[in-house]
Amino acid sequence: MRSVLSRASRNFLWRHPWQLALALLGIALGVAVVIAIELAMESALTAFDQTRKVFSGTATHRILAGNGGLDEKLYTRLRVEQGIQQLSPIVSGYVGLPNDDRFRLVGVDPFVEKSFRSAWQQENSDTDYFARLITEPGTALISEQTAARLNLKVDDEIMVATGNGEHRLKIIALLSPSHAISEQALSGLIVTDIATAQEALGLFGRLSSIDALIDNEASETLAQIRRVLPSDALLLSAGEQSEAMREMTRAFSINLKALGLLSLMVGLFLIYNTMTFLVVQRRQLIGSLRAMGVTRRQVFQLIIGEAFWLAVTGTTIGVVLGMALAQGLLHLISGTIDAFYFRIDAAALRVTPVQLGKGILLGLGATLLAVLPPALEATRLPPMTVLVRSRLESGVRRLVRITGLAGGLLIPAGLALALFSGKSVMPGLFGIFLLLFGFALLTPVFTLLAMALIERVFGRFLGILGRLPARMVSAEISRTGIAIAALMMAVAATIGMELMIGSFRQTVQEWLQGTLRADLYVSLPGEKKSIAGAAGDRQLKARLADHAGVQMLSSVLTTHIIADEALTKVSVFDLNARARRGFTFKQAAPGGVWDRFEREQTVIVTEPYAYHHDVKVGQTIMMRTEQGQQPFEVLAVYADYSDPGHLAMSRRNYQRYWPDLGYSGIGIYAKPGVDLKQLEDQLGQSLKAPQSIRSSQAIYQASMDLFEQTFTVTETLRWLSAIIAFVGVFSALMALQFERTRQLGVLRAIGITPMQLTALITGETGLMGLAAGLFAVPVGYIVAYVLIFVIYLRSFGWTMAFHVNVTIICQGLALAFGAALFAGVLPALKMARTRPVEALRNE
Repeated sequence: MRSVLSRASRNFLWRHPWQLALALLGIALGVAVVIAIELAMESALTAFDQTRKVFSGTATHRILAGNGGLDEKLYTRLRVEQGIQQLSPIVSGYVGLPNDDRFRLVGVDPFVEKSFRSAWQQENSDTDYFARLITEPGTALISEQTAARLNLKVDDEIMVATGNGEHRLKIIALLSPSHAISEQALSGLIVTDIATAQEALGLFGRLSSIDALIDNEASETLAQIRRVLPSDALLLSAGEQSEAMREMTRAFSINLKALGLLSLMVGLFLIYNTMTFLVVQRRQLIGSLRAMGVTRRQVFQLIIGEAFWLAVTGTTIGVVLGMALAQGLLHLISGTIDAFYFRIDAAALRVTPVQLGKGILLGLGATLLAVLPPALEATRLPPMTVLVRSRLESGVRRLVRITGLAGGLLIPAGLALALFSGKSVMPGLFGIFLLLFGFALLTPVFTLLAMALIERVFGRFLGILGRLPARMVSAEISRTGIAIAALMMAVAATIGMELMIGSFRQTVQEWLQGTLRADLYVSLPGEKKSIAGAAGDRQLKARLADHAGVQMLSSVLTTHIIADEALTKVSVFDLNARARRGFTFKQAAPGGVWDRFEREQTVIVTEPYAYHHDVKVGQTIMMRTEQGQQPFEVLAVYADYSDPGHLAMSRRNYQRYWPDLGYSGIGIYAKPGVDLKQLEDQLGQSLKAPQSIRSSQAIYQASMDLFEQTFTVTETLRWLSAIIAFVGVFSALMALQFERTRQLGVLRAIGITPMQLTALITGETGLMGLAAGLFAVPVGYIVAYVLIFVIYLRSFGWTMAFHVNVTIICQGLALAFGAALFAGVLPALKMARTRPVEALRNE
């Protein structure tokens, strides 16, 4: 009997290749999106870890400096005076090449570094090259792949540009990576000795960090190091540093994975729809088999077995598609992390069994979960009931009432979970999923009510033909309801994401327009760790101020200070009256801010910093200085959308406790009537690479371009969900075409023309899309509200206004209506060609 059932199953599936292909496509797309996000996100973060290991090797700890880097005398003190041998000094910074490529320049002590078994050491064991790095000034190592890309060979020279000017480096050897991970990590590095790196980067007498190889159980050694450290230095374990980087991107990662799961969730409806069709299409066969003695268990095993092999095939296709999609997403995700969190030098796709295993389990589990209801339905009914279609639809009508009630309970539960779950992102996203699922369960109820109203209105003006499309949607609610629910979810997510992105875009536009008060901005990139380099910055500022077309200046220095025992980004401002008007305060101390900001020991903090660190106006933040811990009162919280959060203090306050490191940027305010383009050209002639000058309009445009690039990932994933939903509608309509062959043949036999039949089917698909679109509008608004005021606030600490855009609503309605109409073209043409004689013969 088992062989007979298996043969019947195979024969049936092969006779319906379209439905089989659509089921596989739904599974594959859902799995592909989940795997692609997992692979791309993990690959980007792993690239950061691998780059660190290239020159840190097996280092267990790292000594980092707050402001100005580490004094190189600290390394001597720890190694000679304290007797701690397993230490490796590091000098690093970013340099530019004439072709606009950017590389990380890393200065190391090659003989000390050898004990750390760093990757670049293991790739080349010839100690002659190590000796030449130290004894020959201006020498460097690069990888073979980098040399090939730049058309360089041994003994060639390259020109690198830093904040300290241009420098020539001679290539004395090429590193040969032994595997892909090392190759990718080394592709963005230039390795030199300490002295060469200090000279090129202008960090004379300074170190970027010191790596240490210390057993975690050697608590006395760790305590010994901490006692010697100056007030502006921290000792962190390698694990702590890596986890801190991952923690910064955790919310971003969760948001992306949630979008992937949304695609899989939409795919679940498609899988359910397909498997229900495969069951319903064989209801007569199943009824006959049951009447012949086939047990419920055998029927259940037959359907589950089919679903399992569909899941295996679809998941396999999804894994392959996911790896291809991940390659494209990796560039977008790396760019976002690079812009908002920390620099990623080189990222290559890395595939691990764990990541693939997650996607495979989700694909198999989701498919088997989706097939359970139709499988149980087929085994629960007695043989004669299975043979009657009307009994199935009447049973579905009863189920619609139950699911509608369940949806009504899930919606308030989802809202409550999203709004009252503290600051955690995951419960908020789970609340959105409950909301979407609850509204999806309500979709058949809404559809039946809407179709009843449409049938009454259209029937009054168009007669029986006007009633039929709405009646057809209602009569086949077991098929149409699922397709409409899947389309509604995708369109609602689209509307919600578009409203959120539009609100965020308008908020950022208004913030940029208010913040960019100066006419021109000079950028002074480079590592701000050298006191010597500050003199050049001050001279440049003086020359700019003396120009006849310049009215006044403002400036900022971006550096890091140890605040509340954590390395914290700080913006040091020297502001004029016009620049101060660019700050939008969310909270402020009574009695004014700016006078106290300049005179007293105070700071203002960005909104993300205040949210994530639970800082309020009036509280104090303890900062390490050479005079010991110093309290700084929080005067205000201001809007800022440039990074995950930082502090801001006046230049007068900063110089009380920390050395002057120059400027990171200078704002130029032109005199009235001055030609800005001409002024920009004149001032640009006094700058040297990599310094640059741009107008506020150019910075505004570049910032908005970065904004659009950041949301490209979201747009891509959202459209994938819409494609899956479109496939679901198409699948449902194709299923109806197979099921209605005899019904539509009878209509043809009683006088309905092919054109009228096409109009009926087109009207039905249009009504399905209209129902999905109308229901998706309020659902999309609710999703947008939760995204703006819950998810993005918890993820990034940003608040924004809810900007309603009627165009987005119209686009959502058009998307739902157009997708349904387009999906119905082929089924409508097929149904219109139904021959009456075949239907009458079958009847």
